[in-house]
Amino acid sequence: MKISASIYSNKEKDLESLINELDAHRVNFFHIDCNDDISVFDDIRKIRKISKTPIDLHLITQQPEKYFSLIEENKIEYVTFQFEKINKEFPVPESIKSNIGLAIVSETDIEIFEKFKNRFSFILFMATTPGESGGKFNKQNFKKINEFRNKYPGKKIHVDGGVNEELSFILRNMGVNVLVIGS
Repeated sequence: MKISASIYSNKEKDLESLINELDAHRVNFFHIDCNDDISVFDDIRKIRKISKTPIDLHLITQQPEKYFSLIEENKIEYVTFQFEKINKEFPVPESIKSNIGLAIVSETDIEIFEKFKNRFSFILFMATTPGESGGKFNKQNFKKINEFRNKYPGKKIHVDGGVNEELSFILRNMGVNVLVIGS
């Protein structure tokens, strides 16, 4: 299982110190929440000068298309679109070579992935409220993870929110591929 460290969860360290510390811990990805804030790409450019660790961008916006050129320009490795903000099928240009995923909150049925399964390679289960650190893992996600694994065996599963040591062990045994860790 891989770890994606949520860089905006730590408000105490400057970006360069945080990136260097996370690289020393050998995290697999830097998770960046973008709450419809184009300035996160300034941070991504700074990170690219410091580290070669891949970027895991979580876009929370009603207009994902306004970020397509920035995603392409910055060669973002992983991009996740928050379904509840978009709530419709939308084309991601083939020129974007990122691994593309769909994030859903606990209340959203996994069936919505069906519309995206041909272009998207993974799902991100938001086990707490998107964009908020320190929440409690919603246990209804265990059932959803199992259902998704059975319905889409070739797709990767990412989980974000409320994961501790015990839950990470359980999720790993359930076949989760990536955990987003913030606190």
